[in-house]
Amino acid sequence: MEISALTTYHCLAFVWYFFVVYSITHVRTEERPSEVFLYGGQWKYLTVLNLVLQAVFYGVSFLADVLRLIKKLRCAKCVISSRDLLFSVLAFPVSTFVSISFWTLYTYNRELVYPKSLDGVIPLWLNHAM
Repeated sequence: MEISALTTYHCLAFVWYFFVVYSITHVRTEERPSEVFLYGGQWKYLTVLNLVLQAVFYGVSFLADVLRLIKKLRCAKCVISSRDLLFSVLAFPVSTFVSISFWTLYTYNRELVYPKSLDGVIPLWLNHAM
């Protein structure tokens, strides 16, 4: 893939994840059930933490692509190695674990991972974006 197309993809993905994280933090709290966000708020859910991790990863990837485009090789090497480390140690394993564990538990018992009381709090589009 050409570097400019990859840069555009990383920029769009970063903006999307940043927007979703921003939207999650601004969910109306007056309609929420009291037992759902009792301790830790929305930050106790692995899917929200995974969204933040993905936003950070795509932000670092976008920065690495921009540095490669403007030929800042010394800085780019450090950022690229940081991006690779972030992906291999955190982003991929955490995303895989969250996805597999969420859908396994959701299939077994929906109330364990996504109570029906959240349907009225979190909009449908935001739920699917997560």
